Amino acid sequence: MSDLQVLPLVRVDAKYGRLGGRYPERIRVAMADGTTQWYQIEVNQPTPVLKDQLDEFTELCIGYEKK
Repeated sequence: MSDLQVLPLVRVDAKYGRLGGRYPERIRVAMADGTTQWYQIEVNQPTPVLKDQLDEFTELCIGYEKK
């Protein structure tokens, strides 16, 4: 691969989600070399709240015990 950077052109194609929203979920950027690249917004997921409590149920048996 080449180490030269390809500059993006100014116009982008914005794709909003089914419910709309303030910012587009994905954008397609046309580059100076004639290619197009897709970029997607990064959504930060919440941290697990019940992880420690659920780890206490590792010995829980559902159904018949193995003989």
